[in-house]
Amino acid sequence: MKRLITGAVILVILGLVAFYMSTNQNGSTIRSELSNFAVEDTAAVMRIVMKDQSGRTVDLKRQPDQSWTVNEAYQARPDGIKILLSTMKKLAVKSPVSENNMNSILKGIIASHVLVDVYGEANEPIKSFYVGGANQLHTGTNMMMKGSTRPFVIHLEGFHGFITPRFFTNELEWRSREVFGAKIEEIASLEVTFTEHPEKNFHFENHGEGNLVMLGGEKMDQPARFDTLELNAYLANYKMIHYESYEETKSKAFLDSIKLSEPLFTITLETDYETKSVIGFRKPLKDGYDLEGNPINYDQDRLYIWVDSNQIFIGQYAIFDKLTKAVYFFR
Repeated sequence: MKRLITGAVILVILGLVAFYMSTNQNGSTIRSELSNFAVEDTAAVMRIVMKDQSGRTVDLKRQPDQSWTVNEAYQARPDGIKILLSTMKKLAVKSPVSENNMNSILKGIIASHVLVDVYGEANEPIKSFYVGGANQLHTGTNMMMKGSTRPFVIHLEGFHGFITPRFFTNELEWRSREVFGAKIEEIASLEVTFTEHPEKNFHFENHGEGNLVMLGGEKMDQPARFDTLELNAYLANYKMIHYESYEETKSKAFLDSIKLSEPLFTITLETDYETKSVIGFRKPLKDGYDLEGNPINYDQDRLYIWVDSNQIFIGQYAIFDKLTKAVYFFR
């Protein structure tokens, strides 16, 4: 009897030891996986490449002046980069994926994912992981390290929701939406013309040391009187002017017809480092109505802007009305 009791005690003890070791081993594995997701030193990140399952890719690179580019062709949105870096720094495991859901989660990641490759100096790999979709409760995101076979539910502490939308691969959405970003002291000359009302035209030049010149009128040959404070307040608007979005729903033929239509205005801004031209056009509206129910042919809130004879964007009158002032506005 004593032998039976002793044997039972030994079995219980061995069972407890095995459970303890198994628990610690699993916990260690999860902690190791957790440490592999977060990018702790985002200041060391020099490049981020994101590629989705369809092959669409964005290549974000940090420049010497700390700005970022998209696919080595365009300036990247500073707010987008800031959110992305902050997100990668805070990645944390919410829970491991259960064995029952393992296969379905893996299939989901394979079917729809973004592969994120993070690099440091000299293109040295830092992290590489797959970002899948939301978990069932939409409180976390299914993610998996590259080379691993175990997905986890990842979240951000203090954030309720999933983070898949932060890892987007649409180049257009990553591009900076800045139209003008010049400080007052950087503006060498500025010309604003109005097709329908040329009497509003004006041309401004800064010759330095407080020598400011403004001409106005239809032929821009009439000296214009202006209030310096009013002029400076106006020029300050050019520090931060952005368009709203890209026009992705219209055909090339339609956009070409817009370029051939009569413009509302043309703004040409010259600084010490570049000359930028923006042409504004009415945005046609099909079956449109104003607030009183009257039919209208053009959007009352938005317009098309053609930047540097390159691409057409959608802008807001609320933004560009600040720039399209008549010459007599400055008196």
